Amino acid sequence: MRYLTSYELIAINARIDIHQKQQPGLAKAEQLNRVIAIPQADFYENSLREAVSNKTGYLFASIVRGKPFVDNNYQTAIIAVAELANLNDYELTFTSQEMVDLAKKIDQTKNAELDYGQLFKLFNEHLKSN
Repeated sequence: MRYLTSYELIAINARIDIHQKQQPGLAKAEQLNRVIAIPQADFYENSLREAVSNKTGYLFASIVRGKPFVDNNYQTAIIAVAELANLNDYELTFTSQEMVDLAKKIDQTKNAELDYGQLFKLFNEHLKSN
Protein backbone atom coordinates (compact mmCIF):
# COMPACT_ATOMS: atom_id res chain seq x y z
CA MET A 1 0.00 0.00 0.00
CA ARG A 2 1.28 3.45 -0.91
CA TYR A 3 0.89 6.25 1.65
CA LEU A 4 1.14 10.02 1.41
CA THR A 5 4.21 11.64 2.94
CA SER A 6 4.25 14.79 5.03
CA TYR A 7 5.92 16.56 2.10
CA GLU A 8 3.05 15.58 -0.20
CA LEU A 9 0.44 16.82 2.30
CA ILE A 10 2.32 20.10 2.71
CA ALA A 11 2.47 20.45 -1.08
CA ILE A 12 -1.28 19.81 -1.40
CA ASN A 13 -2.04 22.43 1.23
CA ALA A 14 0.43 24.93 -0.25
CA ARG A 15 -1.13 24.64 -3.71
CA ILE A 16 -4.57 25.32 -2.26
CA ASP A 17 -3.29 28.29 -0.23
CA ILE A 18 -1.41 29.81 -3.17
CA HIS A 19 -4.41 29.34 -5.46
CA GLN A 20 -6.49 31.26 -2.90
CA LYS A 21 -3.75 33.90 -2.58
CA GLN A 22 -3.01 32.92 1.01
CA GLN A 23 0.32 32.33 2.69
CA PRO A 24 0.94 28.57 3.12
CA GLY A 25 1.73 27.55 6.64
CA LEU A 26 1.99 24.66 9.03
CA ALA A 27 0.17 25.34 12.30
CA LYS A 28 1.10 22.16 14.19
CA ALA A 29 4.09 20.16 12.98
CA GLU A 30 3.59 17.49 15.65
CA GLN A 31 -0.02 17.06 14.54
CA LEU A 32 1.11 16.60 10.93
CA ASN A 33 3.41 13.80 12.12
CA ARG A 34 0.42 12.10 13.80
CA VAL A 35 -1.70 12.59 10.67
CA ILE A 36 0.96 10.73 8.67
CA ALA A 37 1.51 7.99 11.25
CA ILE A 38 -2.12 6.97 11.82
CA PRO A 39 -2.90 5.67 8.31
CA GLN A 40 0.42 3.79 8.24
CA ALA A 41 -0.37 1.82 11.39
CA ASP A 42 -1.16 -1.83 10.72
CA PHE A 43 -4.73 -2.67 11.68
CA TYR A 44 -4.75 -6.13 10.06
CA GLU A 45 -7.26 -5.39 7.33
CA ASN A 46 -8.35 -8.38 5.29
CA SER A 47 -7.92 -6.83 1.84
CA LEU A 48 -6.38 -3.87 0.04
CA ARG A 49 -9.87 -2.42 -0.43
CA GLU A 50 -10.53 -2.59 3.31
CA ALA A 51 -7.12 -1.08 4.03
CA VAL A 52 -7.69 1.78 1.59
CA SER A 53 -11.18 2.57 2.92
CA ASN A 54 -10.04 2.49 6.56
CA LYS A 55 -6.88 4.48 5.98
CA THR A 56 -8.58 7.13 3.85
CA GLY A 57 -11.18 7.48 6.61
CA TYR A 58 -8.48 7.85 9.28
CA LEU A 59 -6.50 10.32 7.18
CA PHE A 60 -9.59 12.41 6.48
CA ALA A 61 -10.65 12.57 10.14
CA SER A 62 -7.07 13.23 11.30
CA ILE A 63 -6.61 16.25 9.06
CA VAL A 64 -10.10 17.65 9.70
CA ARG A 65 -9.87 17.27 13.48
CA GLY A 66 -6.16 17.86 13.96
CA LYS A 67 -5.98 20.99 11.79
CA PRO A 68 -2.23 20.75 11.13
CA PHE A 69 -2.30 23.63 8.62
CA VAL A 70 -2.95 27.32 9.15
CA ASP A 71 -5.74 27.34 6.54
CA ASN A 72 -7.66 25.03 4.22
CA ASN A 73 -7.60 21.87 6.33
CA TYR A 74 -10.94 20.64 4.91
CA GLN A 75 -9.79 21.14 1.33
CA THR A 76 -6.45 19.50 2.09
CA ALA A 77 -8.23 16.51 3.66
CA ILE A 78 -10.52 16.11 0.65
CA ILE A 79 -7.69 16.21 -1.88
CA ALA A 80 -5.39 14.06 0.27
CA VAL A 81 -7.86 11.18 0.62
CA ALA A 82 -8.69 11.29 -3.08
CA GLU A 83 -4.97 11.11 -3.84
CA LEU A 84 -4.38 8.29 -1.32
CA ALA A 85 -7.16 6.26 -2.94
CA ASN A 86 -5.79 7.02 -6.41
CA LEU A 87 -2.25 5.99 -5.47
CA ASN A 88 -3.65 2.58 -4.56
CA ASP A 89 -5.76 2.18 -7.73
CA TYR A 90 -9.06 3.29 -6.23
CA GLU A 91 -11.32 6.28 -6.68
CA LEU A 92 -13.59 7.94 -4.14
CA THR A 93 -17.10 8.61 -5.46
CA PHE A 94 -18.19 11.25 -2.94
CA THR A 95 -19.49 14.49 -4.42
CA SER A 96 -17.68 17.67 -3.40
CA GLN A 97 -20.66 18.67 -1.26
CA GLU A 98 -20.76 15.26 0.46
CA MET A 99 -17.09 15.64 1.38
CA VAL A 100 -17.59 19.16 2.75
CA ASP A 101 -20.64 18.03 4.75
CA LEU A 102 -18.72 15.05 6.12
CA ALA A 103 -15.78 17.27 7.10
CA LYS A 104 -18.11 19.63 8.97
CA LYS A 105 -19.83 16.73 10.72
CA ILE A 106 -16.53 15.18 11.81
CA ASP A 107 -15.19 18.55 12.96
CA GLN A 108 -18.28 19.16 15.11
CA THR A 109 -18.39 15.66 16.66
CA LYS A 110 -16.79 15.17 20.06
CA ASN A 111 -13.86 12.74 20.18
CA ALA A 112 -15.67 10.03 22.12
CA GLU A 113 -18.71 10.26 19.83
CA LEU A 114 -16.93 9.79 16.49
CA ASP A 115 -17.85 6.34 15.18
CA TYR A 116 -14.84 5.23 13.16
CA GLY A 117 -16.60 2.01 12.17
CA GLN A 118 -19.34 4.03 10.47
CA LEU A 119 -16.73 6.32 8.91
CA PHE A 120 -14.84 3.35 7.44
CA LYS A 121 -18.10 1.84 6.17
CA LEU A 122 -18.98 5.13 4.48
CA PHE A 123 -15.57 5.37 2.81
CA ASN A 124 -15.86 1.73 1.70
CA GLU A 125 -19.25 2.46 0.11
CA HIS A 126 -17.69 5.34 -1.84
CA LEU A 127 -14.59 3.44 -2.99
CA LYS A 128 -14.43 2.30 -6.60
CA SER A 129 -11.66 0.20 -8.12
CA ASN A 130 -9.83 1.83 -11.06
